[in-house]
Amino acid sequence: MLARQGTRRGGRREMAAVSAGFTFIEVTVVLVLLGLLGLAAFGRLESGNVRALAQADGLRAAIRYAQSRAMADIYTWGITASGNQYRLYSNNPDATNAPLPGQGSNTYAMPDGVEFESPATVTFDWRGQPVTGNITKDTPTAEARSTPLTINLTESSQVVTVTVTPYTGFVP
Repeated sequence: MLARQGTRRGGRREMAAVSAGFTFIEVTVVLVLLGLLGLAAFGRLESGNVRALAQADGLRAAIRYAQSRAMADIYTWGITASGNQYRLYSNNPDATNAPLPGQGSNTYAMPDGVEFESPATVTFDWRGQPVTGNITKDTPTAEARSTPLTINLTESSQVVTVTVTPYTGFVP
């Protein structure tokens, strides 16, 4: 509590109290804002596709990993997805069955109830750009993908989309 000196009366000083607390309006505004933030967070989690959102993040990481491996190699690297699993692949004869980070193999199986809407394949060349074919000793170049590649994951009729940007391979 803060105090303010008052006037001197009869040889002693009177102290007037000044409140340093919050007003009712301030407390009410803070509670309303916290309630709105809570509703926004709860609404996102209640969407019924939390596992699909988490698996989409894992797929994005695997796609970025395949892109980084392709940029460190002269061969193409990519991810192929179908059913409820995706797989890291390369046409590099020295890197067959290279494992995904954090996995013991090149294949990752998603939990029950989460699956790909349709099969999809994304392939990267040595520049890290998505391409439509493989680079081999016989075909040293591949055509760059000119349209975005979308991969849809489904869970309980909810769809989560992973997009690979053409030319750059950016995965937002």
